[in-house]
Amino acid sequence: MSQVAIRRIELGEVSLCFRHLVRGSRKAAVLIHGNLSSSLIWDHFIERIPAEFDVVAPDLRGFGESSKVPINATKGVADFSDDILKLLNFLSYDSYVLVGHSMGGGVAIQVLIDAPSSVKIDRIVLVDPMSPYGFGGTKDEVGTPVYDDYAGSGAGLVLRYNPEFVKLLKARYRGVDHPSAPANVVRALFAEDFMIPEPVMDRLLTMLFSVEVSEDVYPGDYVESVNWPYVAPGTKGVLNAISPKYLKLRKALKVRNKPPILWVHGAKDMIVSDMSPLDIAVLGAARYIPGYPGVEKFPPQPMLKQIQVFLEEYSEKGGTYVKKMMEGVGHTPFIEAPEEFAGILSKFLQD
Repeated sequence: MSQVAIRRIELGEVSLCFRHLVRGSRKAAVLIHGNLSSSLIWDHFIERIPAEFDVVAPDLRGFGESSKVPINATKGVADFSDDILKLLNFLSYDSYVLVGHSMGGGVAIQVLIDAPSSVKIDRIVLVDPMSPYGFGGTKDEVGTPVYDDYAGSGAGLVLRYNPEFVKLLKARYRGVDHPSAPANVVRALFAEDFMIPEPVMDRLLTMLFSVEVSEDVYPGDYVESVNWPYVAPGTKGVLNAISPKYLKLRKALKVRNKPPILWVHGAKDMIVSDMSPLDIAVLGAARYIPGYPGVEKFPPQPMLKQIQVFLEEYSEKGGTYVKKMMEGVGHTPFIEAPEEFAGILSKFLQD
């Protein structure tokens, strides 16, 4: 019986760590984790991937056991996708299925955009993915920025308005008695009525604490803005990389070969929603952030509508997509309902 091996590969400046399940196949499923995460999030799901696939689950740079090297935010998530493409070129499978969770969904789309002819992307699975316009600072279904300087997105949202979280993350604080405790981030991954087993909470906190807390990785840097909430993206780190200022995933609409896409959404996912409690506009409207200019000027980001419209346009331009809603599930379907998610995934891969 095959076992998951933890491997490492040197890719220039980056030493990339990845989980590798070898079954003797010539095709592989690539599991791409999200922000404040690592390949550890897939640990108990890897072997549920259909048996006709090998499985590759990398730690993105700055996360898990991979190198804590800088993230150039001005490239969007291309630092991540470049590393993955180098890994896939090295492994040389005949074809790949990309499975991206949360921010990893955006990375999967960026891999599609940048993939050379030597890397065949056969299908893409987006699991509660972030919007193609990133996180924060946009006001409509097509990602129009609220302000020209993209204020309301980037690392400043955390550095200015939740600095205690950064401190507690760096201190690897495992308690639950502080409103900014990292454990509350883990809690937000799940439906509110999901009881998180203690071993799962411990594992996910370990995952959370693997991130490099610095200006170069998480959260990044920021600049002052005259526009509410008075912070705009800098040029470093992951939170700026997923700002709409730099994230340009609409390029996927122009790629020649458009693989089928499966979009899986947990019906109780609050992180990716049209009224996300992490959205600065939602926090402003609730008076947690002073000076909110009002919903007409700065409405909540319609994340789900943005994803829907993007995928509809992808379909109109020659691709196809399928949406599967998972009832009673939050942001991590593969943990909350692994059998159901595995069935949805298997059907998509075999159709």
